[in-house]
Amino acid sequence: MSRLLFRTRGGPTQGWGNVVRLASFAAWCHGRGHSDPVFLAEGPEEVREYLQHRGFETHLLADGASLASEQALLEGLGPVDLCVVEMLDVGLERQRLLRRYAGGLVVFDDLCDQVFDADLVVCGQSLPNHSNRLLGSPSTRYLVGPDYFLCRPEFLAQAAGPRVHRPAIGEILVTMGGGDYATGYLKAAMGIAALENQPHTTFVLGPGGLRIDDQLREILPDATVLGGVDDLPRRLWDCDVVIAGAGYTKLEAALLGTPLLLISAQWHQIPLAKCFADACGAVDLGYRSYVTPEAVTGALQELESVGAREQLAVRLQETVDGRGFERVYSAMTDLLIGA
Repeated sequence: MSRLLFRTRGGPTQGWGNVVRLASFAAWCHGRGHSDPVFLAEGPEEVREYLQHRGFETHLLADGASLASEQALLEGLGPVDLCVVEMLDVGLERQRLLRRYAGGLVVFDDLCDQVFDADLVVCGQSLPNHSNRLLGSPSTRYLVGPDYFLCRPEFLAQAAGPRVHRPAIGEILVTMGGGDYATGYLKAAMGIAALENQPHTTFVLGPGGLRIDDQLREILPDATVLGGVDDLPRRLWDCDVVIAGAGYTKLEAALLGTPLLLISAQWHQIPLAKCFADACGAVDLGYRSYVTPEAVTGALQELESVGAREQLAVRLQETVDGRGFERVYSAMTDLLIGA
């Protein structure tokens, strides 16, 4: 059995998408005969608790950990057949460090804006380009585009049912990830509050996000405000419109045919939002600090018509098929066979 090491980083400053998605992929790999996955995670204690709750052996590094502290941990873990890493800013020196302890290195990266010394780089996003490949190792193989989006199996299962769009917008879901994105959430709430016909709104803020609970309820007293949830696929399926961050949640919503407005929660999401909106017609409202409540209101008014939502849903579902786990795992298997 191959021994796989998963390296990630998450928490309030980084968001939780990397951690949750990589944990799901690790479980998927384990289900195909690999030994118990081992996680090397960077961030607060909540990251360790989440991964241990999923049943993974987890070794925690402080947020912003040095290469020296990481090397010390790697020495104790011993060699692994493959290291799979997904985190912001996995620089060239960290990649080279991980390669010293692994038979192969796979990097999941949603921008491809770094210099890579990996066997395989996977990006599930549509990008303007990934020209930095010219600066990295010539042997690195790139898998880029929504075909390689690591869609968790529960979203694929939810997408199997027939989608019916209600005549009017009755339920809005707002979720931008688990980072400190208060400006985006509050502006979304203000934009919804200005609608003539008030839908019910649910905010999913991610683990630790309830610190703006009271502020959101001042704007929308009847809103539901939640932290982390285990049923996001169902919630995306049940809502009429989702206001989402421009990371990977937009691709999960697209798979489900959920009409979508985008707010870039982090700077690096700005080009991702534009490329995605150009491809499928989703509304790109811009970076959270510059979005106006009036823009949110206007975009929701444009989707009041069930016909407009149905047309957008068709284009969204043509963009993502949710089979990324299979494609990426096949490429990883090729690496293990060739080792």
